[in-house]
Amino acid sequence: MSNLLIVTPTLGQSPWLAETAASVAGLGSACRHVLVCPAAVRAELEQRFPQAQVVAEPGGGMYAALNAGIAAAGDSEAFTYLNDDDVLCAAGAAEALRRLEQNPEIGVVYGRVSLVDAHGALQGWLPVAHQAGDLAALLARGIVPFAQPGTWVRSSLLTTLRGFDAGYRLAGDLDLFSRALAGGVRFEYVSAEVARFRLHPGQLSKDEAAADVEKSRALARWADAPAPLGSRLRFGRDNLPVYLDRIRRHGFVSMRRIYRGD
Repeated sequence: MSNLLIVTPTLGQSPWLAETAASVAGLGSACRHVLVCPAAVRAELEQRFPQAQVVAEPGGGMYAALNAGIAAAGDSEAFTYLNDDDVLCAAGAAEALRRLEQNPEIGVVYGRVSLVDAHGALQGWLPVAHQAGDLAALLARGIVPFAQPGTWVRSSLLTTLRGFDAGYRLAGDLDLFSRALAGGVRFEYVSAEVARFRLHPGQLSKDEAAADVEKSRALARWADAPAPLGSRLRFGRDNLPVYLDRIRRHGFVSMRRIYRGD
């Protein structure tokens, strides 16, 4: 694919923003990077990142900012967004994009996402569904079966789905994917590290109570969907190495505790 779009919403204060931008540049000239930021720091970011398009945020939260960045960028073939502390893995992203390019019936490709600390040291992996056919059943069980940083979306879907719902503060990406899956969009898994998610104090999505409320809202359409046990068993089997690695690194603790930094 030769027309790729990555949008990064940012306040311009992240100490990892330069690393995030450098990882996007690793995809080459086919990829456009749009930074959406407060108007007060727009000129500064334009100087720091001349290779990026910098857009003033419209207000209304992160998902409104993402919609603004998408609109400002114009046409593209494939899209993802990357937070200003996360890292894109060019080789894995390229593999995901090849899947989209090779099969026009696929709307979303998702891959593996590692967890790193403030210094970039590996802290483990997020579990993801290896069987895309199990996604609906896992959502019906309240299991989020992939991580947004590891996804690439065919851009035409953004128009069909009318972008992100700006009424969300934390789970707008889950809502978008939930709507896509409910609408019959085909998802596909790629066994490659597509992105690295950074764990550090002060992350917005560590507001667990608010995140749980938004997750329930995003998944409400699956409340009455079939949830066969086989999907949960396959998810556990396929992610057994992830769970064993977590125990080796952190002991018998939940993903939430690792995420909080307890």
